[in-house]
Amino acid sequence: MANRIQGSDTGSIDTGASRTVERLKAVAPAGSPTTASSAQSSTPSDSVSITDAARSMASLQDAVAGTPEVDAGRVAALSNAIQQGQYIPDPAKIADRLLQLESDLSAASRRQKS
Repeated sequence: MANRIQGSDTGSIDTGASRTVERLKAVAPAGSPTTASSAQSSTPSDSVSITDAARSMASLQDAVAGTPEVDAGRVAALSNAIQQGQYIPDPAKIADRLLQLESDLSAASRRQKS
């Protein structure tokens, strides 16, 4: 037994390839008082506006996406320094950076909750 959807257009669309895509037209839900003529005469009234913050975030996202995840030159220089015994980590600087990271993450978490 074949299932048939009422109100569907059985015409097909040529995709330019050797296959076709069936075209469907919008139909009001069953029991809806909308008639075909009023559905065709209505125009879309939905609109979208992009805020300045969204534009800024999009440009930042593009900038971040364009930067490499790993600075290969820095990795090579550090690897070379370690191999030659010239790399001496600064524990105070590492601790300061870890504390700053923790502070930044905490502040970001507070802003998200607000």
